[in-house]
Amino acid sequence: MNSLTRSLGFMIFAMLLLALFGPTSRPVASETFPTEAAETGEACEFAANGLIMWSPAEIECPICHTKNVFMVWDSYGSYIYQFPSKYQLVFWPFIDGQSWYSCKKCRYTAFMGDFENVPKDKIDELRKMLEGVTLPAQPTRSEADSRLRPPYLEIPTSQRLLVVEKVKRLLGETSDDYWNHFYRVVGYHLDEETKKTEADEARTKSLAITERLLADKANDGRRKELLYIAGAMRHFLGDDKAALKNFEEAGTLSYSMKDLPPEQNKNYNEYLSSVIKEYIKLLHSGKGPRSRNPVAFIDGNL
Repeated sequence: MNSLTRSLGFMIFAMLLLALFGPTSRPVASETFPTEAAETGEACEFAANGLIMWSPAEIECPICHTKNVFMVWDSYGSYIYQFPSKYQLVFWPFIDGQSWYSCKKCRYTAFMGDFENVPKDKIDELRKMLEGVTLPAQPTRSEADSRLRPPYLEIPTSQRLLVVEKVKRLLGETSDDYWNHFYRVVGYHLDEETKKTEADEARTKSLAITERLLADKANDGRRKELLYIAGAMRHFLGDDKAALKNFEEAGTLSYSMKDLPPEQNKNYNEYLSSVIKEYIKLLHSGKGPRSRNPVAFIDGNL
């Protein structure tokens, strides 16, 4: 199962759990989002984005067997689905730079849920490819200091994502859904780093893939979601007229996937309906998340 499939299943599953039980910790979602090789009882925990809790763990690189200190998540809450990134249909943990691991020695880089899952028959090929990869050197720190300031976080997320793309291509990832999501994530991080031209290029790629998916009748059950993605990318690319058209059509549809239980379809459909209404209201008022006020959006002050 690739990381995007896990993400969608995890998102819908977690939204249902959160509605019923409140905040989620790592063990609750273990069947849909793999836990990392974290040590228990860490002395230091980190909080970011409200109540999201992270802790440092020593994880071995599957390519060169170097031990790195990376951050692993411990808990989160339903607020993650109201972060402004919802207006690009990307969610935590993909929007958090801590989630994108990069080995300090060989520069192997991957999403935290994928980092250790490398086919053995691809390791030599990956090792050779990584010899030609350029990333800023990670600072040398003691193990104790690395747990307080993990060196991989010194590398801009967008640069790490460039390596992720090379790795996934070499590993044979061809899914349109994977790359659609990936380029939205890339666009998000480039935007956060104020690299608008590069962000536009990533979003243009996502939009092209979305249009291809929309043209496939097999995707009619998720047309609502795909139109939302297309509208979001058009808005961030500056075409609000076309974005509004996408959102208005999406608002007339229902999300329904045969391989999902009815309750999950219902919850996700209602979530999409909610953010579509927000988007339409924003665009009719002449503003939008492209020039966002994150606090206002999170608080619902549209």
